Amino acid sequence: MKSNVKIYKTASIFILGMLLLTSCNNNPVPILENTFDTNGLKVITYGVNKGVLGKNTSIGTTIATFTDQQAYDNYMGSLDQQIEVWDNAFVARWSQLDDDAINAKEAELNFDSEKPLTDFENSVGLQSLRQKYLAEESVWLNNDVLDETTDPDDNPEYDFDDSEKALLNVNSEVQIGTDIYKQLNSGQISAINGVMQKFAGQKGTIITDVVAGSYLKIAQTDYTSLIKFNDGDMSIIGQKNVSVVSPNTALECKYGKSKRAWFETVPNSKKIRAVVKVPQPRWGANGKVKAKIKSFKKSGHSWKKYRTNLYVGLEGLVYNTRCDFPSNSINTGKSDRKKKLVFIWYDFNFDSHVVENGGMKGIFKQDGITKELILSW
Repeated sequence: MKSNVKIYKTASIFILGMLLLTSCNNNPVPILENTFDTNGLKVITYGVNKGVLGKNTSIGTTIATFTDQQAYDNYMGSLDQQIEVWDNAFVARWSQLDDDAINAKEAELNFDSEKPLTDFENSVGLQSLRQKYLAEESVWLNNDVLDETTDPDDNPEYDFDDSEKALLNVNSEVQIGTDIYKQLNSGQISAINGVMQKFAGQKGTIITDVVAGSYLKIAQTDYTSLIKFNDGDMSIIGQKNVSVVSPNTALECKYGKSKRAWFETVPNSKKIRAVVKVPQPRWGANGKVKAKIKSFKKSGHSWKKYRTNLYVGLEGLVYNTRCDFPSNSINTGKSDRKKKLVFIWYDFNFDSHVVENGGMKGIFKQDGITKELILSW
């Protein structure tokens, strides 16, 4: 009899434990799991729910975390350099080929011009924003007509250079220090604007009008609030550790502005996409001014990015914070045999980089054809 009582007690404790675990699983707490950690970078997974017996019931979301801004900048700079060395080596190896031939060779070898980024993402196990972008771009290119109105590059969510897209996760998020940053998409901006009046005047709300280019900042490594926001709970905007950072739309001298245009260089066959912009400085990074050119060629019933001789440059005045401050004059650029080429200008002594209306010009060249684009609003 004593043995039976012992069995019943053990069974009761086990059943009670199972009920408690099940009850806890109905209100799961986000679990952070370390998946990669080295040299100022740690990739973790947030939002993993532990079910009965501690087994994962959801995969969660990976995010890169950096010890500080310097670590973030170092990784981005290193990846930029690796891409340049890798792609230049390919061009040097096949420099004797004309444009069509070198593009054919690239396809034959299945050459990944961004392999350093691909290797980085795979090595740290990060579900990156770049991977999401490339998948969307591939679908966009696979059409008989290249619809300029649905170009993924026009989506503010992807408004980053390639190396930075590789550091951000699939939700446009990153952690630097103890702060979590999230680039906001148009739907999230609309939702935030819909509830901002509710929190007007409360401490922790630093703006009243959220515009394109805005991002979310969550302090104190608060992943619970991030998960709530991603689930559509906008009430976190009223918390003291949460703020929304947005470009200033009231000033005449601005950052967070861009202008884009498409040009045909060969009718119905070749196109370039030109961009001149002054991005908003994001999460502590130094401001910059940039121009970008991207080359496309039609192939059968779809389009592909096309390697050719490109030039991109900037011409105009850049100011520090206001247009009555001392300025720097830009009149330079660079050329290379690329599918896309970016020219970036910045001054480390500037707190931010701003330009006046009509005061910055992008210059773009392909196949001996020159196009200009003036940044104005």
